[in-house]
Amino acid sequence: MTKDNKPPLYRVIMDELKSQISSGHYPPEAQLPTEAELSSTFGVSRITTRRALEELERDGFIYRIKGSGSFVKPRQRGQEQRSVGTEKMISLILPSEDDRGTMGYIRGASDWLNANGYYLSIHQSDYDSQKERDLLEMLTRKGIAAIILYPRNDQTNYDILHRLCLEDYPIVTIDKYFDSLPLGAVVSDNFNGSYQAVSRLIELGHRKIAFLTAVSIESTSSVRNRYFGYCQALKDHGLPVDSRYIRLNMKDYREKVGFERFYNELLDSYRAEEVTAVQTENDLIAANLLNRCLERGIRIPEDISIIGFDNNPVTEHVMIPLTTVEQNFYEIGRQAAEHVVNRLERGKQTPDRTLIPVKLVERDTTAPAPKGKVIE
Repeated sequence: MTKDNKPPLYRVIMDELKSQISSGHYPPEAQLPTEAELSSTFGVSRITTRRALEELERDGFIYRIKGSGSFVKPRQRGQEQRSVGTEKMISLILPSEDDRGTMGYIRGASDWLNANGYYLSIHQSDYDSQKERDLLEMLTRKGIAAIILYPRNDQTNYDILHRLCLEDYPIVTIDKYFDSLPLGAVVSDNFNGSYQAVSRLIELGHRKIAFLTAVSIESTSSVRNRYFGYCQALKDHGLPVDSRYIRLNMKDYREKVGFERFYNELLDSYRAEEVTAVQTENDLIAANLLNRCLERGIRIPEDISIIGFDNNPVTEHVMIPLTTVEQNFYEIGRQAAEHVVNRLERGKQTPDRTLIPVKLVERDTTAPAPKGKVIE
Protein backbone atom coordinates (compact mmCIF):
# COMPACT_ATOMS: atom_id res chain seq x y z
CA MET A 1 0.00 0.00 0.00
CA THR A 2 1.02 3.60 -0.53
CA LYS A 3 1.26 5.93 2.42
CA ASP A 4 -2.35 7.08 1.92
CA ASN A 5 -3.53 3.44 2.05
CA LYS A 6 -4.34 3.27 -1.65
CA PRO A 7 -3.05 0.26 -3.58
CA PRO A 8 -0.55 0.97 -6.37
CA LEU A 9 -2.04 1.32 -9.83
CA TYR A 10 -0.50 -1.91 -11.09
CA ARG A 11 -2.38 -3.71 -8.31
CA VAL A 12 -5.69 -2.13 -9.38
CA ILE A 13 -5.13 -3.38 -12.94
CA MET A 14 -3.96 -6.77 -11.70
CA ASP A 15 -7.01 -7.25 -9.46
CA GLU A 16 -9.36 -6.18 -12.24
CA LEU A 17 -7.86 -8.70 -14.68
CA LYS A 18 -7.94 -11.41 -12.00
CA SER A 19 -11.62 -10.79 -11.42
CA GLN A 20 -12.38 -10.89 -15.14
CA ILE A 21 -10.49 -14.16 -15.49
CA SER A 22 -12.25 -15.66 -12.46
CA SER A 23 -15.69 -14.57 -13.65
CA GLY A 24 -15.14 -16.14 -17.08
CA HIS A 25 -14.96 -12.84 -18.97
CA TYR A 26 -11.56 -14.08 -20.16
CA PRO A 27 -11.81 -17.89 -20.46
CA PRO A 28 -8.78 -20.24 -20.59
CA GLU A 29 -6.49 -19.53 -23.54
CA ALA A 30 -8.17 -16.15 -24.19
CA GLN A 31 -5.79 -13.33 -25.09
CA LEU A 32 -5.70 -10.37 -22.73
CA PRO A 33 -5.52 -6.77 -23.92
CA THR A 34 -2.03 -5.58 -24.86
CA GLU A 35 0.10 -3.36 -22.63
CA ALA A 36 -0.78 -0.41 -24.86
CA GLU A 37 -4.52 -1.17 -24.70
CA LEU A 38 -4.42 -1.52 -20.91
CA SER A 39 -2.46 1.75 -20.67
CA SER A 40 -5.17 3.53 -22.65
CA THR A 41 -8.04 1.94 -20.69
CA PHE A 42 -6.63 2.70 -17.24
CA GLY A 43 -4.87 5.94 -18.10
CA VAL A 44 -1.46 4.76 -16.86
CA SER A 45 2.00 4.19 -18.33
CA ARG A 46 3.05 0.99 -20.05
CA ILE A 47 5.53 0.41 -17.23
CA THR A 48 2.55 0.09 -14.88
CA THR A 49 0.61 -2.29 -17.13
CA ARG A 50 3.73 -4.38 -17.76
CA ARG A 51 4.17 -4.76 -13.98
CA ALA A 52 0.55 -5.89 -13.64
CA LEU A 53 0.96 -8.55 -16.35
CA GLU A 54 4.25 -9.75 -14.85
CA GLU A 55 2.58 -10.19 -11.46
CA LEU A 56 -0.33 -12.09 -13.04
CA GLU A 57 2.14 -14.41 -14.72
CA ARG A 58 4.00 -14.93 -11.45
CA ASP A 59 0.73 -15.82 -9.72
CA GLY A 60 -0.10 -18.39 -12.36
CA PHE A 61 -3.10 -16.63 -13.93
CA ILE A 62 -1.57 -16.07 -17.36
CA TYR A 63 1.30 -17.07 -19.59
CA ARG A 64 3.08 -14.81 -22.03
CA ILE A 65 4.44 -15.50 -25.51
CA LYS A 66 7.02 -13.07 -26.83
CA GLY A 67 5.67 -11.27 -29.87
CA SER A 68 2.17 -12.70 -29.42
CA GLY A 69 0.82 -11.40 -26.12
CA SER A 70 -0.61 -12.58 -22.79
CA PHE A 71 -3.03 -15.50 -22.48
CA VAL A 72 -5.18 -16.95 -19.70
CA LYS A 73 -3.55 -20.04 -18.27
CA PRO A 74 -5.81 -23.15 -18.15
CA ARG A 75 -6.58 -24.04 -14.54
CA GLN A 76 -6.74 -27.47 -12.96
CA ARG A 77 -10.03 -28.87 -11.63
CA GLY A 78 -10.83 -27.29 -8.30
CA GLN A 79 -8.31 -24.51 -8.77
CA GLU A 80 -11.09 -22.02 -9.50
CA GLN A 81 -12.35 -22.40 -5.94
CA ARG A 82 -8.95 -21.37 -4.64
CA SER A 83 -9.00 -18.22 -6.75
CA VAL A 84 -11.26 -15.25 -6.26
CA GLY A 85 -14.77 -16.52 -5.44
CA THR A 86 -17.91 -14.78 -6.58
CA GLU A 87 -18.95 -14.36 -2.94
CA LYS A 88 -16.30 -11.63 -2.72
CA MET A 89 -16.84 -10.23 -6.20
CA ILE A 90 -18.59 -6.89 -6.77
CA SER A 91 -19.44 -5.98 -10.37
CA LEU A 92 -19.47 -2.45 -11.75
CA ILE A 93 -21.56 -1.91 -14.89
CA LEU A 94 -20.61 1.24 -16.82
CA PRO A 95 -22.04 2.56 -20.10
CA SER A 96 -18.54 3.05 -21.51
CA GLU A 97 -14.95 2.70 -20.38
CA ASP A 98 -14.29 6.08 -22.02
CA ASP A 99 -17.15 7.80 -20.25
CA ARG A 100 -16.63 10.92 -18.15
CA GLY A 101 -15.29 9.95 -14.75
CA THR A 102 -14.91 6.24 -15.54
CA MET A 103 -11.46 5.89 -14.01
CA GLY A 104 -12.57 7.85 -10.96
CA TYR A 105 -15.45 5.44 -10.37
CA ILE A 106 -13.20 2.42 -10.90
CA ARG A 107 -10.41 3.62 -8.63
CA GLY A 108 -12.75 4.75 -5.88
CA ALA A 109 -14.63 1.45 -5.82
CA SER A 110 -11.51 -0.68 -6.26
CA ASP A 111 -9.57 1.06 -3.49
CA TRP A 112 -12.36 0.56 -0.96
CA LEU A 113 -13.12 -3.02 -2.00
CA ASN A 114 -9.46 -4.12 -2.02
CA ALA A 115 -8.96 -2.64 1.43
CA ASN A 116 -11.97 -4.60 2.72
CA GLY A 117 -11.34 -8.01 1.23
CA TYR A 118 -13.47 -7.70 -1.93
CA TYR A 119 -12.69 -7.54 -5.63
CA LEU A 120 -14.09 -5.50 -8.50
CA SER A 121 -15.09 -6.72 -11.96
CA ILE A 122 -15.89 -4.16 -14.65
CA HIS A 123 -18.45 -4.56 -17.42
CA GLN A 124 -19.53 -2.25 -20.25
CA SER A 125 -23.07 -1.79 -21.55
CA ASP A 126 -22.10 0.46 -24.51
CA TYR A 127 -25.10 2.70 -23.80
CA ASP A 128 -27.30 -0.22 -24.87
CA SER A 129 -30.29 -0.97 -22.64
CA GLN A 130 -30.50 -4.57 -23.85
CA LYS A 131 -26.82 -5.19 -23.14
CA GLU A 132 -27.27 -3.60 -19.72
CA ARG A 133 -30.18 -6.00 -19.12
CA ASP A 134 -28.14 -8.99 -20.29
CA LEU A 135 -25.33 -8.07 -17.91
CA LEU A 136 -27.73 -7.77 -14.96
CA GLU A 137 -29.14 -11.21 -15.76
CA MET A 138 -25.76 -12.85 -16.36
CA LEU A 139 -23.99 -11.44 -13.30
CA THR A 140 -26.76 -12.32 -10.86
CA ARG A 141 -27.07 -15.79 -12.39
CA LYS A 142 -23.33 -16.37 -11.92
CA GLY A 143 -23.60 -15.53 -8.23
CA ILE A 144 -21.81 -12.17 -8.22
CA ALA A 145 -22.21 -10.87 -4.67
CA ALA A 146 -23.46 -7.36 -5.53
CA ILE A 147 -23.68 -4.84 -8.36
CA ILE A 148 -22.88 -1.15 -8.76
CA LEU A 149 -24.89 0.08 -11.75
CA TYR A 150 -24.39 3.20 -13.85
CA PRO A 151 -27.71 3.01 -15.73
CA ARG A 152 -28.08 4.18 -19.30
CA ASN A 153 -31.11 6.15 -18.16
CA ASP A 154 -33.69 5.88 -15.41
CA GLN A 155 -36.54 4.61 -17.59
CA THR A 156 -35.41 1.17 -18.80
CA ASN A 157 -35.01 -2.30 -17.26
CA TYR A 158 -37.50 -1.53 -14.51
CA ASP A 159 -38.77 -5.12 -14.44
CA ILE A 160 -35.46 -6.81 -13.71
CA LEU A 161 -34.43 -4.09 -11.25
CA HIS A 162 -37.74 -4.43 -9.46
CA ARG A 163 -37.27 -8.20 -9.24
CA LEU A 164 -33.81 -7.75 -7.76
CA CYS A 165 -35.30 -5.38 -5.18
CA LEU A 166 -37.90 -8.00 -4.25
CA GLU A 167 -35.12 -10.57 -3.88
CA ASP A 168 -33.17 -8.17 -1.62
CA TYR A 169 -30.22 -8.41 -3.99
CA PRO A 170 -27.54 -5.82 -3.09
CA ILE A 171 -27.44 -3.25 -5.86
CA VAL A 172 -26.73 0.47 -5.86
CA THR A 173 -26.83 2.96 -8.73
CA ILE A 174 -24.40 5.77 -9.48
CA ASP A 175 -24.87 8.95 -11.57
CA LYS A 176 -28.66 8.42 -11.74
CA TYR A 177 -31.40 7.14 -9.45
CA PHE A 178 -34.83 5.57 -9.89
CA ASP A 179 -37.58 7.49 -8.11
CA SER A 180 -40.07 4.64 -8.00
CA LEU A 181 -37.72 1.76 -7.11
CA PRO A 182 -36.33 1.06 -3.62
CA LEU A 183 -32.73 1.19 -4.81
CA GLY A 184 -29.87 2.89 -3.03
CA ALA A 185 -27.98 5.49 -5.04
CA VAL A 186 -24.77 7.50 -4.78
CA VAL A 187 -24.93 10.57 -6.99
CA SER A 188 -23.50 14.05 -7.30
CA ASP A 189 -25.44 16.97 -5.88
CA ASN A 190 -26.48 17.99 -9.39
CA PHE A 191 -29.12 20.45 -8.22
CA ASN A 192 -26.65 22.40 -6.12
CA GLY A 193 -23.99 22.29 -8.83
CA SER A 194 -26.22 23.97 -11.36
CA TYR A 195 -27.56 26.33 -8.69
CA GLN A 196 -23.98 27.44 -7.90
CA ALA A 197 -23.15 27.95 -11.58
CA VAL A 198 -26.21 30.03 -12.41
CA SER A 199 -25.95 32.05 -9.20
CA ARG A 200 -22.38 32.93 -10.12
CA LEU A 201 -23.47 34.06 -13.57
CA ILE A 202 -26.13 36.25 -11.99
CA GLU A 203 -23.47 37.74 -9.65
CA LEU A 204 -21.51 38.62 -12.78
CA GLY A 205 -24.46 40.60 -14.08
CA HIS A 206 -25.98 38.09 -16.50
CA ARG A 207 -29.76 38.05 -16.72
CA LYS A 208 -30.54 36.18 -19.94
CA ILE A 209 -29.02 32.80 -19.12
CA ALA A 210 -29.67 29.82 -21.39
CA PHE A 211 -29.77 26.13 -20.48
CA LEU A 212 -28.74 23.43 -22.98
CA THR A 213 -29.01 19.62 -22.73
CA ALA A 214 -28.56 16.71 -25.14
CA VAL A 215 -31.00 14.38 -23.37
CA SER A 216 -34.48 14.80 -21.96
CA ILE A 217 -34.94 15.68 -18.32
CA GLU A 218 -37.65 13.02 -18.12
CA SER A 219 -35.19 10.19 -18.83
CA THR A 220 -32.16 11.24 -16.81
CA SER A 221 -32.36 12.19 -13.13
CA SER A 222 -28.92 13.83 -13.09
CA VAL A 223 -29.80 16.22 -15.91
CA ARG A 224 -33.25 16.77 -14.48
CA ASN A 225 -31.77 17.95 -11.18
CA ARG A 226 -29.33 20.23 -12.99
CA TYR A 227 -32.25 21.82 -14.79
CA PHE A 228 -34.18 22.20 -11.53
CA GLY A 229 -31.12 23.87 -9.95
CA TYR A 230 -30.96 26.29 -12.89
CA CYS A 231 -34.63 27.17 -12.48
CA GLN A 232 -34.38 27.60 -8.70
CA ALA A 233 -31.37 29.91 -8.98
CA LEU A 234 -33.28 32.14 -11.41
CA LYS A 235 -36.33 32.19 -9.14
CA ASP A 236 -34.32 32.95 -6.00
CA HIS A 237 -32.72 35.92 -7.75
CA GLY A 238 -36.02 37.29 -9.03
CA LEU A 239 -35.54 36.23 -12.65
CA PRO A 240 -38.12 34.43 -14.79
CA VAL A 241 -37.67 30.94 -16.20
CA ASP A 242 -37.98 31.84 -19.89
CA SER A 243 -38.54 28.98 -22.35
CA ARG A 244 -36.93 31.03 -25.13
CA TYR A 245 -33.54 30.43 -23.50
CA ILE A 246 -34.04 26.72 -22.74
CA ARG A 247 -33.19 23.90 -25.15
CA LEU A 248 -33.75 20.41 -23.75
CA ASN A 249 -33.18 17.06 -25.49
CA MET A 250 -31.41 18.73 -28.40
CA LYS A 251 -29.63 15.53 -29.48
CA ASP A 252 -32.48 14.21 -31.63
CA TYR A 253 -32.94 17.49 -33.50
CA ARG A 254 -29.17 17.93 -33.92
CA GLU A 255 -28.91 14.48 -35.49
CA LYS A 256 -31.88 15.22 -37.75
CA VAL A 257 -30.67 18.54 -39.18
CA GLY A 258 -26.92 18.10 -38.77
CA PHE A 259 -24.34 19.48 -36.39
CA GLU A 260 -23.57 22.69 -38.28
CA ARG A 261 -27.17 23.73 -38.92
CA PHE A 262 -28.17 23.02 -35.33
CA TYR A 263 -25.47 25.22 -33.80
CA ASN A 264 -26.01 27.99 -36.35
CA GLU A 265 -29.71 28.09 -35.48
CA LEU A 266 -28.94 27.94 -31.77
CA LEU A 267 -26.45 30.81 -31.90
CA ASP A 268 -28.77 32.87 -34.10
CA SER A 269 -31.48 32.48 -31.44
CA TYR A 270 -29.06 33.44 -28.67
CA ARG A 271 -28.10 36.58 -30.58
CA ALA A 272 -31.73 37.47 -31.30
CA GLU A 273 -32.70 37.06 -27.64
CA GLU A 274 -29.51 38.75 -26.40
CA VAL A 275 -28.44 35.72 -24.34
CA THR A 276 -25.17 36.47 -22.54
CA ALA A 277 -24.50 33.19 -20.71
CA VAL A 278 -25.17 29.44 -21.11
CA GLN A 279 -25.26 26.63 -18.56
CA THR A 280 -24.78 23.29 -20.33
CA GLU A 281 -25.56 19.71 -19.33
CA ASN A 282 -21.91 18.66 -19.48
CA ASP A 283 -18.42 19.70 -20.57
CA LEU A 284 -18.54 18.07 -23.99
CA ILE A 285 -21.57 20.14 -24.95
CA ALA A 286 -19.87 23.22 -23.52
CA ALA A 287 -16.72 22.53 -25.56
CA ASN A 288 -18.73 22.07 -28.76
CA LEU A 289 -20.62 25.29 -28.10
CA LEU A 290 -17.37 27.12 -27.38
CA ASN A 291 -15.82 25.99 -30.66
CA ARG A 292 -18.90 26.97 -32.68
CA CYS A 293 -18.95 30.41 -31.05
CA LEU A 294 -15.31 31.01 -31.93
CA GLU A 295 -15.92 29.91 -35.52
CA ARG A 296 -18.76 32.41 -35.74
CA GLY A 297 -16.63 35.24 -34.35
CA ILE A 298 -18.50 35.30 -31.04
CA ARG A 299 -16.04 36.23 -28.31
CA ILE A 300 -15.84 34.02 -25.23
CA PRO A 301 -16.33 35.22 -22.54
CA GLU A 302 -16.69 38.85 -23.68
CA ASP A 303 -19.92 38.21 -25.62
CA ILE A 304 -21.16 34.95 -24.04
CA SER A 305 -20.08 33.14 -20.89
CA ILE A 306 -20.24 29.33 -20.87
CA ILE A 307 -20.27 26.88 -17.95
CA GLY A 308 -20.04 23.09 -18.30
CA PHE A 309 -20.51 20.26 -15.84
CA ASP A 310 -18.22 17.34 -14.80
CA ASN A 311 -14.68 18.82 -14.94
CA ASN A 312 -13.81 16.47 -17.75
CA PRO A 313 -10.12 16.63 -18.80
CA VAL A 314 -11.31 18.34 -22.00
CA THR A 315 -12.04 21.47 -19.96
CA GLU A 316 -8.36 22.40 -19.65
CA HIS A 317 -7.38 21.55 -23.22
CA VAL A 318 -9.88 23.46 -25.35
CA MET A 319 -8.87 26.80 -26.86
CA ILE A 320 -10.25 28.64 -23.84
CA PRO A 321 -10.21 26.66 -20.56
CA LEU A 322 -13.80 26.02 -19.49
CA THR A 323 -15.48 27.07 -16.29
CA THR A 324 -17.28 23.99 -15.00
CA VAL A 325 -18.85 22.19 -12.06
CA GLU A 326 -16.58 19.44 -10.75
CA GLN A 327 -17.96 16.04 -9.79
CA ASN A 328 -16.00 13.87 -7.34
CA PHE A 329 -16.10 10.62 -9.32
CA TYR A 330 -13.62 8.88 -7.00
CA GLU A 331 -15.79 9.52 -3.95
CA ILE A 332 -18.91 8.34 -5.77
CA GLY A 333 -17.19 5.04 -6.60
CA ARG A 334 -15.82 4.67 -3.07
CA GLN A 335 -19.11 5.32 -1.31
CA ALA A 336 -21.04 3.13 -3.75
CA ALA A 337 -18.71 0.22 -2.93
CA GLU A 338 -19.08 0.81 0.80
CA HIS A 339 -22.85 1.12 0.50
CA VAL A 340 -23.36 -2.09 -1.46
CA VAL A 341 -21.05 -4.15 0.78
CA ASN A 342 -22.82 -2.87 3.89
CA ARG A 343 -26.07 -4.01 2.32
CA LEU A 344 -24.50 -7.38 1.50
CA GLU A 345 -23.08 -7.98 4.97
CA ARG A 346 -25.87 -6.54 7.11
CA GLY A 347 -28.85 -7.79 5.18
CA LYS A 348 -31.94 -5.83 4.20
CA GLN A 349 -31.69 -2.11 4.87
CA THR A 350 -33.74 0.90 3.90
CA PRO A 351 -32.20 2.16 0.63
CA ASP A 352 -30.85 5.68 0.85
CA ARG A 353 -29.69 8.29 -1.61
CA THR A 354 -26.26 9.76 -0.94
CA LEU A 355 -25.42 13.15 -2.43
CA ILE A 356 -21.74 13.82 -3.09
CA PRO A 357 -20.80 17.53 -2.96
CA VAL A 358 -19.70 19.33 -6.12
CA LYS A 359 -17.79 22.56 -6.60
CA LEU A 360 -17.64 25.35 -9.16
CA VAL A 361 -14.27 25.59 -10.92
CA GLU A 362 -13.85 29.01 -12.53
CA ARG A 363 -11.59 29.27 -15.55
CA ASP A 364 -11.65 31.54 -18.61
CA THR A 365 -15.10 31.11 -20.17
CA THR A 366 -16.95 33.26 -17.64
CA ALA A 367 -16.78 37.03 -17.18
CA PRO A 368 -19.05 39.95 -16.30
CA ALA A 369 -22.00 40.47 -18.63
CA PRO A 370 -21.34 42.69 -21.65
CA LYS A 371 -21.78 46.38 -20.95
CA GLY A 372 -25.25 47.59 -21.71
CA LYS A 373 -26.78 44.17 -21.01
CA VAL A 374 -26.52 44.23 -17.22
CA ILE A 375 -29.85 44.88 -15.52
CA GLU A 376 -29.57 46.17 -11.99
